[in-house]
Order: sequence, then C-alpha cells, then structure tokens
Amino acid sequence: MSNTEYRINKILRDHSINKSELAEIACTTPQNITHWISRNAISRKKAKLISDKLGYNLNWLLFGGEENIKESELNPVEWESLSKEEQTDGKFITIPVLDVELSAGFGTCPTTEIEMYTLPFMARTLKERSIPIDMAKVVKVTGDSMEPRLFDKDIISINTADTRIRDGKIYAVRVNDLQKVKILIRNTDGTITLRSYNPNYADEIISKEQIENGDFQVLGRMWWHSSLDD
Repeated sequence: MSNTEYRINKILRDHSINKSELAEIACTTPQNITHWISRNAISRKKAKLISDKLGYNLNWLLFGGEENIKESELNPVEWESLSKEEQTDGKFITIPVLDVELSAGFGTCPTTEIEMYTLPFMARTLKERSIPIDMAKVVKVTGDSMEPRLFDKDIISINTADTRIRDGKIYAVRVNDLQKVKILIRNTDGTITLRSYNPNYADEIISKEQIENGDFQVLGRMWWHSSLDD
C-alpha cells in the first residue's frame, strides 16, 4: 500500500465516508482520487481543500509523517465530573467545528455534518451560560447580510438547546431547505420576522402556516463568534 493510499484510507475511516463523498469534499471526481493513489501523490490544491474542510495537516496530506489531524491537545471534560476547584481553575472542553455553513444572505442548503476539528473553550464559560456541552456547535458564516455584526467567513457557536425566541437575538434557522443566521423577532400576529443587520436586505416574514407545517425551525441561538483572517 502506498503512503498516499494509507492517508486516503485513514481519512475515509476517520469520517465514515467513501471515495465519492471525499471527492465531493475535494471538488474532484472519484477517478482522480484513484489517480492520486496510483501515482502516490495528491495535488496541492486538492490537499488544501481537504485540509481546510476536514482539519488535516496539509504537510501530512502531501508528504506523510507522524502528524496527521489538527486536533486540540486539550481533552474534553464533562462539567459534572469537575470538582469545585476544577470549575474555576481554567479547565477546558472542546467543541466540534462542523463542515456546515450558515448563510448571512439568502440561504444555503444543509449539508452532512462532518466534524473537521475542535476548538477549546473554558468549561466555566459554558456553565455560566447554562449551555450543555454536547449541544454547542461551531459553524461558518457566509455572505454579508449580517454585516457589520458578522462578516463572511466568521465562525460562530450556537447553543442548539436554546431555541426559544428572544426578540433581537441572533439565531441559526432553517427555512424550508435553506439554513440562515438572522435576528429573530416574534410578532403579535404569530408570525416571525427574520432581520439582517445589513440594510440592503429586506425583512423576511415567516407565516404561521410555515411554522405549523414545519417549514421553519430554530436551530439554536448564537452565543459566541470570532472573525477569521482571509
């Protein structure tokens, strides 16, 4: 088995995906993946895509070696398992970063949730906000409708256990088959307003029928965000 074949097989096992799914992630074809194996080399451009989306070290993808996936060196801990002293001495948990995009625009279609890597957070931060550790997710924002609050390529964490609408707060939502990040406002007539920070985007009204039919779903409330450099 070539080194490249070993690395590709490891990626497939790590994420329980097949060559076709890996090809989709790398914006290529399953035939090209077969070619990588036969010539024992991955193109740098495609390796970079895999690195960005799945969290693997680019040098490992290209050349092999000991280092493989970019994981946090901090071990996850359950809040309930910590002593009172540990709860205040800087213990960390890790939250998965998913290969999912929320549109700050007109919406993106939902994708399979693939965990790319993890980000460390102080355990007491989640405890203070009453966020269950296993209900916090980190995803990427695309588009400009939430500027200047959120920018394209920002990453945000949502609390998927917090779906009760508080007027003026930012939520991840699903409208039909599209996923978005918007300000939510509950109206007196039973409808819900989806509002953007960017004034170039008009309010979107979610009707009572959409809510009753399951065409609208609150996925969780944003509790943290960070800007990524280009």
